[in-house]
Amino acid sequence: MPKDELVIKNAIGESGRYSNGKTLYPTLDFVSAQFELDDTEIDLASTNYGNANLSDWDKRTLLASWLDQISAQNNYDYVLFDCPPATKIVSQNALAASDKYIIPVIPDELSSRGVSHFRNLVQNKIDTKLAYLQSSAQVPPAEVPKNFVPTTNLAGIVPFLVKHSGNARSGLTNIHTEQIAALRRQWGTDMIQTVGMNYIAIPEAIAAGLPIWNYGKNAKAQRMMTAICAELKTRIDR
Repeated sequence: MPKDELVIKNAIGESGRYSNGKTLYPTLDFVSAQFELDDTEIDLASTNYGNANLSDWDKRTLLASWLDQISAQNNYDYVLFDCPPATKIVSQNALAASDKYIIPVIPDELSSRGVSHFRNLVQNKIDTKLAYLQSSAQVPPAEVPKNFVPTTNLAGIVPFLVKHSGNARSGLTNIHTEQIAALRRQWGTDMIQTVGMNYIAIPEAIAAGLPIWNYGKNAKAQRMMTAICAELKTRIDR
C-alpha cells in the first residue's frame, strides 16, 4: 500500500499567492483523483483471497488503513472525501472512514428521489454490511483500523446548482422553488438553510485553480460558499 507520497503538500502552493507574498492555505494538503480508480474498482470487485468475508472487509477498509499509515488523525483537523454519487467499493471505503457524509442535491424530480435511496444505502446496506463482515470474519479489535467508523451519520443535505428567475417571487425557477419546498417538508432540519445557487464564478474558480474566496469575481458566490461551509462545519463538529 502506498504511503504519504500520494499527498500533495501545500496543494494550492505557488499557484495562488496574496499580493503580500503569503502562500494561500499552507496547511491544505490534497490527494488527486485519478481515472485509474475505475481500474482499481474492477480489480477490487473481482479479487478475493482466503476467507471471503475477511477479503471483503479488507477491501472496504483499505482507505481507513491508509489513513492510519499516514497518521491522519494526528496531522489533520479534517479529512474530506469527494465521491461520485454512487456506492462503488471505492466510495464505500470513504464512507467506512467517515464520521459524517453530505448529500448535494439538484432540486429536480430525479435528483430529489435519489436522496432517499442514498440514505438507505448508507444506513441499511453499507454500515450494516461492514458490521456483518467484521463480525463474521472475526476481525480482532487490534486489527481494526483506527480510522474505521462503524456508523456514518448524515451531516446535511445541500441544495445546489439552483437557478435564478428574476420574475419569480422566490427569485428561483418554479421547479426549483417547488422541489426545495418539497425537500424541506420531507427532510426538515436535515436540509441546510443556505441554498447553493448556480453561479458561473464557481466553475471559473475551479478552472483557475483557486478557491472561490480567492477568485475575486463574484462576492455573492463567496458569501454563499462561506455560509454553506459554516453550516456544514457546525453540523460536522456536533
